[in-house]
Formats: sequence, structure tokens, C-alpha cells
Amino acid sequence: MNHLYLFTLEIVRLEVGRIYNDLPSHLTLMSRFLSNLDPKELTHLARPIFESTNHIQLLFGPTIRLGPKKVTAHMVSSVGEQKLHSTVKMLLETVGVTFQYPEFIGVHHKAHVTQREGVDFSSNSRLVSSAAYLIEVVNGKRVIRSQFALKELSKK
Repeated sequence: MNHLYLFTLEIVRLEVGRIYNDLPSHLTLMSRFLSNLDPKELTHLARPIFESTNHIQLLFGPTIRLGPKKVTAHMVSSVGEQKLHSTVKMLLETVGVTFQYPEFIGVHHKAHVTQREGVDFSSNSRLVSSAAYLIEVVNGKRVIRSQFALKELSKK
């Protein structure tokens, strides 16, 4: 059975097991993909990547209208996010997933946070993301399957 998944970085804390119609504010780390792996198997494979990744520093840029639906999005610049996206992409390719929107993967990935009511980011503001999530899309709803804590940044 194929499962439809995505990975996100935490902007607002999500609750494992909770079902959302629309996700609260988040950064899509890896756009939707199909996999034969069940959530436990995929969590087991992905956990070492996230646990060895430092908290991700996000720098917010301009707000633009993005994608075919022209959603308002806060663009994000982050070397750590780009590196993590690439690492997750390599893992997923080794287990034979099918990317639903390959035009948003790899060099075409545009890190952004879709504008949500009550959560706004001005240009040049910063946020540190300390967790990532595996989310499964089931019957059009988003089910939070796993949370991955990222390593705390070392204090110098």
C-alpha cells in the first residue's frame, strides 16, 4: 500500500497523533512523496538524519505570492535547511519513493512558510527550528506520525 507523506520543520509545535485539516504554520522540508514504507519504518530510517542535525536557523526574507494557488508565503534563507533537504532527498531516493511534485525538490526547492493567521514574520527576522515532523496525508487530512528533535546548537 502506498502512503503519501511529507516532512516539515517546526514553526509551531505539532502534536504527534493529531489530525489536521490544514497544518498550522510550518516549513515544508520535503514536499509530498509516495512510499510503500509504513510510518514506523520511515521514522526508523529518517531518525538518524534528524538526530544528527543541529537546530536550523531560519532567516525570513520577502513575502511573496507563490505557486499555482498564489498563496502568501514568507521566503526563508537557511543553509542548514537546504543541506537537510538534500540529505532527506538522498535517503528517500534510496528507498524508491515517488515525489508527487518533483518540480519542488532538489535545486527547485524554495524554502518558505505559508502565511497563517496569527503568525507573521517580517523580512530579516530570525527563528530557530528545533524539530521536524513526518506527516502522512490520509483522506485529505494531515496526520502527525513522528516528531524528530534536532540537536541543540553548541554554545560558544
